[in-house]
Amino acid sequence: MKHALFLAALPALLALPALADVKPADAAPFAGSWQIAFPDGEGVIVNVPQVSCEDPAVITQLDEDTLHARTPGGDMGAWDVKAFGGRFPWWREDGASLVADWVRDDAFLLAGKDATGIQTDWANAKQWTRCPAAAE
Repeated sequence: MKHALFLAALPALLALPALADVKPADAAPFAGSWQIAFPDGEGVIVNVPQVSCEDPAVITQLDEDTLHARTPGGDMGAWDVKAFGGRFPWWREDGASLVADWVRDDAFLLAGKDATGIQTDWANAKQWTRCPAAAE
């Protein structure tokens, strides 16, 4: 039993030194209005956004490294943006976490955790694509 517990905790223990490399990141690039859809990719024939630019998700910058996200489905709350390994973890005060990975200048993938609660679930990530600026 003790060995199983140790083996279960080992990935988390090995990740501790890596957390030392996590740094606050600029939240400004994420600010704006976004449509949300499944990622573009091979085999995708029709990709209808779950959130469109007609009623977009909105991210506002609260301070240098904190953002607030709201979708038509509800308030996602405030998130501290970090930088780690070329990606951008978002951490919330309640322990929730997401990871953003820029795929273009105007689009990023946003993924939560998989069923283990340890690994990022890139297979179910959503692509956030910046909405065009409104004409004045």
